[in-house]
Amino acid sequence: MDQSKKSPSARELIRSFSEMLRYWASAAYPYRWYFLGIYLFYAIGIVSIHILTPIYYQKIIDGMVEASAEVRRQQYGALISYIVIVGLLAAIRIGAFRSGDWFFDYFRLGTVKRMENGMFRDYLQHGRKFFVNNFAGSLLNDHRQMRAAFDVFMDHGTFTFFWWVIVFFGSLIALSFVFPLMAVGIVGWFLLYLVVVVLVSSRKLKHERNVSRLNSSMTGLLADNLSNAMTIKTFGAEDRELSHFAGRNEVRHRARHRNKYWSRWRNGLQGVMLIILNVSVLLTGAYYWKTGAITPGLIVLVLYYTNNISDEVWNFSRMINAMTQAYADANKFMEHIRLTPDILDQEEAEDRALTAGAVEFRNVTFRYPEGAAVFAGFNLRIGAGEKVGIVGPSGSGKSTLVTLLQRHMDVQEGAITIDGVDIRTLRQAYLRSKISLVPQDPSLFHRSLRENIAYGKPEATMEEIEAAARKAQAHDFILETQRGYDTPVGERGIKLSGGQRQRIAIARAILEADSAPIVIFDEATSSLDNVAEKEIQRAIDAALADARRTGIIIAHRLSTLRNVDRIVVMDQGRIVETGTHADLLLRDGLYAELYQSQMLEVSA
Repeated sequence: MDQSKKSPSARELIRSFSEMLRYWASAAYPYRWYFLGIYLFYAIGIVSIHILTPIYYQKIIDGMVEASAEVRRQQYGALISYIVIVGLLAAIRIGAFRSGDWFFDYFRLGTVKRMENGMFRDYLQHGRKFFVNNFAGSLLNDHRQMRAAFDVFMDHGTFTFFWWVIVFFGSLIALSFVFPLMAVGIVGWFLLYLVVVVLVSSRKLKHERNVSRLNSSMTGLLADNLSNAMTIKTFGAEDRELSHFAGRNEVRHRARHRNKYWSRWRNGLQGVMLIILNVSVLLTGAYYWKTGAITPGLIVLVLYYTNNISDEVWNFSRMINAMTQAYADANKFMEHIRLTPDILDQEEAEDRALTAGAVEFRNVTFRYPEGAAVFAGFNLRIGAGEKVGIVGPSGSGKSTLVTLLQRHMDVQEGAITIDGVDIRTLRQAYLRSKISLVPQDPSLFHRSLRENIAYGKPEATMEEIEAAARKAQAHDFILETQRGYDTPVGERGIKLSGGQRQRIAIARAILEADSAPIVIFDEATSSLDNVAEKEIQRAIDAALADARRTGIIIAHRLSTLRNVDRIVVMDQGRIVETGTHADLLLRDGLYAELYQSQMLEVSA
């Protein structure tokens, strides 16, 4: 549902707000005693300056204004003691606030560390569909806004709110002892003020959430365009993309204006009501002073407490504004948390030994959501240590096999097993650690070449890393880089060519061989030139040299499959042929047709 078109109900607001608080509370739990320390020391500081100090100001003023010269001499010692007490209260305030700040910083930094770790973990719990449907830039923006919202709630929900509670109610209680009528009038005024603020803020929240959603969308759009900047330039599409960006930005601009419109209305109403309060207090104080019912010192005390209340009411409004915006920002991340991951580990999932690498698709039926069936009663067996090539026209289901084998999606019927074990009974992380994948377009981390090669085996020694790189035909070009194995590869490996990225990915798969009995090459040579293809083919042969390792090669270029044990030809989710390269050419079927088509392309 588009939150920009319907205001959230009170029940929805309470539910989502409580979810957000529980999320933060779980991160803050180990630091709960520091949280109590914050309140204890801040309470001492606030009471000392805003509640107790004004009382002694009243005593000092009344002692100076009303007494005769003789009485002033008699009360001089008392006045000095009051002044000393005011100084002591100031010292207590400073010490209490600094102690509270120490607890505050320790609590916030520790909680933020745990929260950011948890947020990253929550993202990683989602499956393939989640990351396909969300811009990386939008997810990053939602993560950042959730983090910023926590800071706002800490500043306003802890410090400002707690300060507001003590000063507002403390001043009101103290005022009720010295001027009960004034206290009753302020309570009535505040209830009316609260109704106005809540009504306007609830209306404004719809616009806050819409702006937050558009901010996230714009961040994702910008990240997508920047990551494809060279594609934009290659097609000369700068003006088109600028126009598209400007159009989307105009929508956000109008939403921001609507949001600011309600902000101005709210601030205006709050200002008018505060003027009414201050004028009413001054008129009431002047009237009772005229009748002699209150002293000058009491007038000062009443005005001090009233100003406290007025200031804290304004701070309360600012706090509501900030927390409303923070809630709207954090709610976008909480929407991700509320989503149930597509693929979940079973409660009894375990890490059962997978060493041989025998794969079987047994009577598998699978369809994508809202799509036609890809497989219906599909069967395929790959023996332990067997090297199998899988070919077929686009859309025949080749890459879907890889997706299902890694359990990025679940089959609707049938089962997929490795060494006789249904993959649904295994932990996802364990299952995927047993399969090395070299995709068509490997994505590398913005880390060193060494770290990227060792990603599947972080404990690998430098000797093991170099040996894997040599087998993958990567060692020589690595030595030619500026810092050798310590050279950063750039975002997604942008500093490397396509063939170099492939060789790093193959080196990673070779290094992982001890723990991963299955290696998959998903069209690893389809986008390379002939020279790079030959180098990659040698690297693939090296990765498959271990007779104990099961190899699955999904190939577009059929020439790369001459040395496999068996070739499986697929068409529209079915196996239509199987055999060796030579056998399939003799049958003059779909494989021979695909092969001849490629030979004509090469000769052309």
